[in-house]
Parts: sequence; C-alpha cells; structure tokens
Amino acid sequence: MRTPCITTVEALVNSAAEEFGSRPALEDADQSLTFRELRDAAAATAAALGRAGVRRGDRVGVCMAKSADQAIAILGILLADAIVVPVLPKLKREGVAHIVRDAGMRLVITDEVRAREITDAVPGVPLLYGQEGDVDPALILPRLRAGESGTAAAGASIGSDVAAIIYSSGSTGRPKGIMVTHRNITDGARITAAYLGTRTDDRIGSLLSLNFDYGLNQLWQALLTGACLCLHELVFPADAFRFLHERRITVLPVMPVIITRLFDPRLLRRRPSYDLSSVRYVSTSGGAVSQRMLDDLAQTFPAARVFLMYGLTEAFRSTYLDPEQLAKRPNSIGRAIPDVEILVLDEELREVGPGERGELVHRGGCVSKGYWNAPEETAARFRTLPRYPGERVVFSGDIVTKDEEGYLYFVGRRDAMIKTSGFRVSPTEVEEIAARYPGIGACAAVGVRNIEIGEDIALFYSSSDTEPVDETEFRGFLKDSLPSHMVPRHLWQRDTLPSTGNDGKIDRQALATEAAALVDAGTGESR
Repeated sequence: MRTPCITTVEALVNSAAEEFGSRPALEDADQSLTFRELRDAAAATAAALGRAGVRRGDRVGVCMAKSADQAIAILGILLADAIVVPVLPKLKREGVAHIVRDAGMRLVITDEVRAREITDAVPGVPLLYGQEGDVDPALILPRLRAGESGTAAAGASIGSDVAAIIYSSGSTGRPKGIMVTHRNITDGARITAAYLGTRTDDRIGSLLSLNFDYGLNQLWQALLTGACLCLHELVFPADAFRFLHERRITVLPVMPVIITRLFDPRLLRRRPSYDLSSVRYVSTSGGAVSQRMLDDLAQTFPAARVFLMYGLTEAFRSTYLDPEQLAKRPNSIGRAIPDVEILVLDEELREVGPGERGELVHRGGCVSKGYWNAPEETAARFRTLPRYPGERVVFSGDIVTKDEEGYLYFVGRRDAMIKTSGFRVSPTEVEEIAARYPGIGACAAVGVRNIEIGEDIALFYSSSDTEPVDETEFRGFLKDSLPSHMVPRHLWQRDTLPSTGNDGKIDRQALATEAAALVDAGTGESR
C-alpha cells in the first residue's frame, strides 16, 4: 500500500493508474476496466464537464443506476475540480428537488431512465447523460467502451477542498448535506484498508449503494490498494450469492438491512450451495447486528472474519470491533479506528467512567467540514474543546458506555430517547431484547405521545420466517424479559420496515409518524 501523502482523489486515481496499470479495477455486469482505463475514462468525463461549463467548486449531481458508468461519472466530477453530489434514484420528487436546489447544482449527470424524474422534480436543470440513449448526442458523456478517452487538465484541488456533499436523512427534518473533503476521503481509505487488511489481490463485492460514504469507500479503497471493485445490484438473494461465487469475491461490505435481505426466507428458499470460501472478511456498519445475523454469516462464509463497525457520515468511521473480540463482546461497537480518538463526555464535557453514559465525540482527520448551507446546525455538532484548541470535533448525538478496557457499547440516539413514566428509555434497549425472540427479523421501537405518562413505546417488527410471529406469545416474552416501563404498549408487524434514502438504515421518523397516525385512528393495541 502506498504512503499516506496522497490527499486528493485526483492523486489517488493517477497513482493507481501508474502503480496498478493493467490490473482490473472496476467490473459490472457489462464491462471491466483496468486502473489505467478507469483513469482515462474519468479524465475524458472531466474534460467533457469542462466543455459544459463546469468550474472548480461547482456542484454536480449524479443520479444513475449502480454501474461502472456511475463510478466513472463520480471520478470525472472530482477530476474536474467540482463537487460530487450523489442523488439516490429511489428518492421521491420532493427529495430530489430539495437536494438539487439546496446544493445549487450546476448540472446533473443521469441516464435516460432517470432523466424524466429529475426534470419533473426540478424543471430546467441542465442534464448530461452517462450512457447512450435516445437523447441529443451532444449531451452524452464520453464512454471508454465507445473508444473515447482523454486527458483532463491538471487539477487545482487540494486536500482541504470539499470533494462531495453527502445528504444524510437524519432523524428529523429535511436531509442535510455533509461536506466531505478530499483529505477525508483519502484518510478514510488509508485507515479502513489498514485495519481491515485490504490487499491488491482482493475482489470487493459491492452490494452497497455508491450514493453514500460506506459504499463509496469501497471505490476509494480499491484505488488505494489495487483491489478490484465488482458491482452488483442486490435484488434477489440467489443472484447475489451466484455473483459472489462466480466473481470469486474475497471482501464483502454489508449493512444489517442487506444481511436481512440476503437471508430473507421469503426470497431465499434454501441456504446457498455455492462455494463461498473465497470470502475472507465481511465488514458491516449502519446498525446493530443480531446473533442470528452473525450465525447466518458464519454458516455461509466459513472462512470469513467478521468486522463490526460504527460510524457517522459526519466523520465516516469511528470504531471497529476486531473479529477476535466478537465472541467475547458481541454487543460492543469496539474501540477507535487508527488515527482517531473517541471521547465519551457527559453534559459538562467531562470524560465519563466505565459503565456511565455519555455522548460519543469523534476527533481525527475524517471529521468533515460540517453541513452545507447550515451554519447553525454545523455550530451545534462541530465544536471545539478546551483541551484541543483550534480544532473542531464532532458530537455524534449517540449515547454510549465504555467498559474497563475501553470497549464501547451503543445505548441510543440522544434525540431518539423515549421518555415514559419518568424514565428515559433507549429504543436500542427494547430492540435488543425483542430481537432475541425466535422468528423476529428486524425491529424498531419509537415513542408515541401519551399525555398521562409522556410517551408510550411502540414496536414495529418483521418476521425472519415465512410464517408470521405469534403476537400473543411475543407480547408475553417481552413482558417476561423487560422491566414494566420498557414493555411496548403497541405492537405492529410488517413485511418489511421502511429504510432511509441514501444510507439504508431503518427510517425511524417514518415509523414514528405511522405510529402516531395509528394511535390517533384508534388502531393501537393495549397491554
């Protein structure tokens, strides 16, 4: 692996082309590109963007299906000294319009399928097309497979410049754009590749979206280490397992929502029979991983080490749990990643002791620049501490504890705590117990206003089996396993739980809204 002096994506791309040249860099269902070809295609895209009037610091959206073309578009924007703004194609019209307008996009790179969605949401926004179609040829970006390549002018970006604005749904309000710098990207690639042990001969199975930081980090790691990034759009689990087998994937980054889908009994009739022994590590982030999920991973990928990770888009990655600690501390989010310091502070900004609750505060090179066009929100989350003068740290809003050895345990979100009967209850505390009941797939606890006690607890859940969960028995299990003030008053079973836009986490805000509407309509269950 190369030295950490690379501080821009342009330097990362050019260095990869020189060092790894003819090695495979990027594959999708239709094409395969070497590192040199990927650099040339990105440079051709950057040159085309320059001809379209894109200048340094302009925001350029990317709204495309996951493909090599999407990765080329992302890299081309960065080689043009512009700022990439991923737009998830599944977003509703209002969400697309908010991101395009809030970011002040110069133009959007899209494909013919999604062009109408963009123009319906934001009439008049300029479009360029990342792949051929029934459109004006002048609007089609150069494609390497059409025999076009080019050389972009030397970039002017430095490590401190904003490279991307990642819109995170958050728990309330409209999505906020998080300003990620070139140095954030290169530091994140260097640090994660180091503790995960990503190698030049690795083949990374990309089931994640390229619209948020975790998925994009796989691209940055590939460029840094010489690994090949293999793209796959997860629809049916059987196809995904076939992809992992046929492409001889060695590295598999996932999220809990992806693990749930891979092993959904309604979609996967039997455990995959493919030889998946090539997978040497699985990494997961974006939420709690149940013992059932760990068991599914262990049985399916017998040679794989499993890394549990915790992060926030404002600082990308904060902690990881070494696989050797997994059996001993299955509920821990681990300790700080290399080159990062994690503090656990009380409301007086004092470091808490073992077993005491405090807010996780992240310090290090991955801390982003703050929120785009949101100075008040930035000031609230990105703050200075007297012990580190002149430096901004990010307050995560997550409440954690630590043990005597410094291992951290997630308790819940500060803004998601449920206040009931004089107690402050973390949804995670309820969910961890509920997930132990046989047949529970995913679950999420939310608060519902009750003027008599503050809030009632409502639990949404899905079944991990083909048969629904017996509610009466499940309710009895919860009463036996939880303190009385933590037992959910309302239980609602769903086929699936809604997920947020770019990050794929459970959409708690949507569930809270649904719970309030159900109670108002008189459809809530009583204890």
